[in-house]
Amino acid sequence: MGDWAPAENQVDIWRIEISDRDGVEHSRQLLSPDEARRADAFYFEKHRRRFIAARAAMRQILGICTGIAPEDLAFVYGEKGKPELAEEMKGSGIKFNLSHSEDMALLAVTRGLTVGIDIEWIKPEFATEEIAGHFFAAGEVRRLQALPAAERSDAFFACWTRKEAYIKALGDGLYVPLDSFEVAFGPGVPAELLHIVGDPEEAGRWSTYDIEVAQGYRAALVAEGKGHRLRHRQWEKTRLELRNQDSDSLYGKEASNTRL
Repeated sequence: MGDWAPAENQVDIWRIEISDRDGVEHSRQLLSPDEARRADAFYFEKHRRRFIAARAAMRQILGICTGIAPEDLAFVYGEKGKPELAEEMKGSGIKFNLSHSEDMALLAVTRGLTVGIDIEWIKPEFATEEIAGHFFAAGEVRRLQALPAAERSDAFFACWTRKEAYIKALGDGLYVPLDSFEVAFGPGVPAELLHIVGDPEEAGRWSTYDIEVAQGYRAALVAEGKGHRLRHRQWEKTRLELRNQDSDSLYGKEASNTRL
């Protein structure tokens, strides 16, 4: 497995472009029957194609990290729907989380750490005070309203992705209300999980990071523990090509949270 598998306390963040129409049928062959049925359930062809591309890339990356053929990987799903490797394939200790939006996907891969990742295409028409008031905690709504109008859209999605990444790390999906916890956000404000209602110790279990991807997107990662090394990688279709960026960067509560 060599350089492909993450080291201890390291999170590999794979950027995957899922817009290419070429190779969809080949990618589909890597999917399980259940995944193929899920792909076929999409009404629009572009959504079906993006799902297939993201899942196939995930299988190929995890296959190389675990030494298991991509098409042979099997997954189990938690009570709230979060996928993980099937019991017989957990010997590698590999854990992961996938998110995609429009033409971009992000896959976080770790060894033994629980992670959640979220990417969103920035839609200014979605970043309204009405939606923030419905989903955000009261303190987050006040911070958003205090910003100049020109800064609110980006701040809204910074808040949204950090909250979604935490929920995905928990594996609880819609079962955890977005207004039951707060995250830090705003121009120049480092990503951080601030407070969880009813559990004052919970926020200290996690680290939150902004992940810079392509223009027009916002992304965030939440990882169990502190002081993680983040390794940024680019997946090039089915070719085994890597583009490493700042592979020695160390992030943590005490480190500067420079966006990559």
